[in-house]
Amino acid sequence: MMWSLLLVVGAGKGADTAVREVFDKGEIDWTHGFVRAKGYGFVDPKKPKGQARLLAERAAVVDARRNLLEILKGVHITSETVVEDYMTTSDLIVQRVEGIVKGARVVGKPKYYKDGRVEVVVEVSLDTLAKEVAPKEKGVPGATSKGKESPKDVQGVIIKTPKGAKACLYPRIVDEKGNVLLDFSDYPEVRSAWSRAVKFVKGKVSQNEAGQLVIEAAEAKGCDIVIKRDQRGKIERLKKVARFLFKAGKFVIDLVM
Repeated sequence: MMWSLLLVVGAGKGADTAVREVFDKGEIDWTHGFVRAKGYGFVDPKKPKGQARLLAERAAVVDARRNLLEILKGVHITSETVVEDYMTTSDLIVQRVEGIVKGARVVGKPKYYKDGRVEVVVEVSLDTLAKEVAPKEKGVPGATSKGKESPKDVQGVIIKTPKGAKACLYPRIVDEKGNVLLDFSDYPEVRSAWSRAVKFVKGKVSQNEAGQLVIEAAEAKGCDIVIKRDQRGKIERLKKVARFLFKAGKFVIDLVM
């Protein structure tokens, strides 16, 4: 089974194309840009019904936010780092992530079960997380210059990779020696509006490669996409139009399984 990482203009239609990481108590939805977690409380039969329900729902929210924090800790920022890695080295990141959790919104209505449990689901956006844990901006010239090409010159970009590509906040394109050729975290458009700039989709986005810049990847190491030397020219061309595609919300990453 082969995977491809496609960066293209427009997303596909049809079957479920969302890229998700599913856990016992929640999920990361990389396509729609959110992290959700569920929590439970219990209705005390000895208390008045209204009060018992309110207390149970509050307990469920506390439990859901606790579970959300655990899921957020495992979100990949790059291939080498997850949120928890940043939290162990920076009190500021700890405060930011905890702030995100406290601000998590309740999704839908509480769900009551016959055994007295109440289930609550909370959600935060990956946009918010991406802003708070963005790696330090390096001021890379290729990421800040306007370039010489416009979106009309490149209708889309398709990066084909073998099995193993992984979703993360800031993917990188590297050469076979590990040198970084294009780092998504260098681009202000990705940092400021992550879900508009980058969308992960599972399943083939486009049947037609006409007008697409097609790049053959040698392998995928997590969310690092490794390309061969003969593809370097295409990456240089991609760097000239990347800002335009990010800003226009037309830089879609498609994991084909």
